Amino acid sequence: MRTCPFHPRRLLLKRAALAAAALWASADVRAQAAAATEVVLATPGPSSAVSLIPELAVRIGADRAEGLALRLKFVTGGGVAIREMSSGNAQFGVFGVPAAMKENLESRRLVALAAIEDRVLLSVMVRSDLKDKVRRVEDLRGRVLGIHSNSLTSSTTGQQFLVLVLRQHGVSPESVRFVAAGQSWDTQASAMRAQVADAIVSEEPFALRLAQEGLAFPLFRIGHPEDPRTLPGVGFLRGALISSVGLVEGRPELAQKMVRVIQRTLAWRRDHTPQQVVDALGLT
Repeated sequence: MRTCPFHPRRLLLKRAALAAAALWASADVRAQAAAATEVVLATPGPSSAVSLIPELAVRIGADRAEGLALRLKFVTGGGVAIREMSSGNAQFGVFGVPAAMKENLESRRLVALAAIEDRVLLSVMVRSDLKDKVRRVEDLRGRVLGIHSNSLTSSTTGQQFLVLVLRQHGVSPESVRFVAAGQSWDTQASAMRAQVADAIVSEEPFALRLAQEGLAFPLFRIGHPEDPRTLPGVGFLRGALISSVGLVEGRPELAQKMVRVIQRTLAWRRDHTPQQVVDALGLT
């Protein structure tokens, strides 16, 4: 049987060609990364219903497709995201429109650029050990309530929701004490376990998980099938791409690119199954 002769020169040439291709590809990736414009986006999270689309955008490369390198800055609520933009620490934010509307009461500061999420799944979750003591919203009077962030200078969408619920049931916001409970699973679960708050404002998927793990039970919900939709203003945008008037007017091309990033991501989610979305986000 004849054997194929060994050609060391041919082998060396092949290896050199492969090495050159690898170096070229590596240089191309570095060049693309260097050319990308870094953009910081503040959003409540991580792994919240509000931060889902920004997180997915990074995972699927929707930002890189528009020549951007998106860096997410997770915060405890929309009010904090607004402060991050106002202080120059972030160019964009994704959070609830009510928080932006409140910021614009004094003057036109923020602009909503793209609708992202219109499902408002907010709940008032009460610690499980208080089930016999807190049966109605009125029973929250005099208790400690956790909101996404506690600030005198800004009001998150969750805080506005809770104040509306209290007032609708005849409970003055001055009759309760607000504390910060964050807008991530770790902070909200910790607030319940450590009994920092008697009840908190939560949203999916955290509210469901709090109930499943026996940490809290739902007292009042909106956006769920059993929601009677009696709370004023429930049909708002829970998530929107928001930026400052100054950035939109000064750098309109950057604002347009970010809108396209969101559009790409929403289209990707529409064309893929829920399981594929979960896999892309790296969730278990």
